[in-house]
Amino acid sequence: MRPQAFFILGCLFVFTAALPCVCRAAEFVTVTGVIDGETLKLSDGKTVRLTGIDVPASSKNAKLKDDMKDTGKEAGALIAAGKDAAKFMRKLVKNEKVALEYDEKTEEKSGRKLAYVYFYLDPRLNMEIPEDWHVELCPETKERQLRIFLNATLIKMGFARARTVPPNVQFEALFQKLQENAREKKKGLWA
Repeated sequence: MRPQAFFILGCLFVFTAALPCVCRAAEFVTVTGVIDGETLKLSDGKTVRLTGIDVPASSKNAKLKDDMKDTGKEAGALIAAGKDAAKFMRKLVKNEKVALEYDEKTEEKSGRKLAYVYFYLDPRLNMEIPEDWHVELCPETKERQLRIFLNATLIKMGFARARTVPPNVQFEALFQKLQENAREKKKGLWA
């Protein structure tokens, strides 16, 4: 990540508070921990997995072997991408409020939630947004309230692969496009 991105992240932590949002969201929760690059621990004691993505294993384990087979990439590149994804998530959303929006299937058999996760930026800040972030206007009002679509951002940065599993396919085309772009630009695990 570039030094200016760390500055921007620092500004986010200083200036963002629990923002009231006028956007439609299924649920607002506080992130109390980051288990890995795709799994967050929530203030209600539950966990949420970012749906539609697959972050590589961040250590040597059985999943790493599958990731190597699926991507054709070496273990070192995959582990680095997995660690970078977790680090990014910790810096951005740990102890912050996020919005969870759901697709057709809202949780796994284990009880872990499946969601599209959004982090809202304070509209009063006139900040430069890193080009690697997938940022969009509030869908309900189209006002300057911006939100970072974390699932898409992780793919765009090359920290995750698109992996949509029916029935949760709402963003399949977007995720595939972002993955192709990350691959072409040799970002993250595609380097």
